[in-house]
Amino acid sequence: MKRNLKALTILVRASKSVEKVLRQDIARYNLNPSEFGVLEYLYHKGNQPMANLCQRLLMANSSITYVVDNLVQAGFVEKVENESDKRSNFVKLTQKGENYLESIFPRHEEKIDEIFSLLTEEEVAALTEALKKIGIYSEKIVAKK
Repeated sequence: MKRNLKALTILVRASKSVEKVLRQDIARYNLNPSEFGVLEYLYHKGNQPMANLCQRLLMANSSITYVVDNLVQAGFVEKVENESDKRSNFVKLTQKGENYLESIFPRHEEKIDEIFSLLTEEEVAALTEALKKIGIYSEKIVAKK
């Protein structure tokens, strides 16, 4: 049991340290982590319903609406009416948003690469699989209650 507690403590501390690095990096682009998360998700996945953004970014609907409205105001995204369901909107990157992400994302990837640079490819693969297992099992534990 003590081994598991130690592993959990290390996981949480490492996660907080990585989050600090990423927050610092994202701040260079005059975005907050939520704004960056929305832009990055749209950049990689294309147009998305607001509900998908809520689920993906683990944010309440009112919070994601606020973030998206700020990005609309900045000209990075636009809301498009969902033709099949008039009650919901899709969010899509504007050309300005796409151009901005194309200009900043390579530097962000470099920062991510720097974080993992002390690990071998095999260690990154093993870490990825272990964290995936823990995450999936933790979700099952929550679902049982």
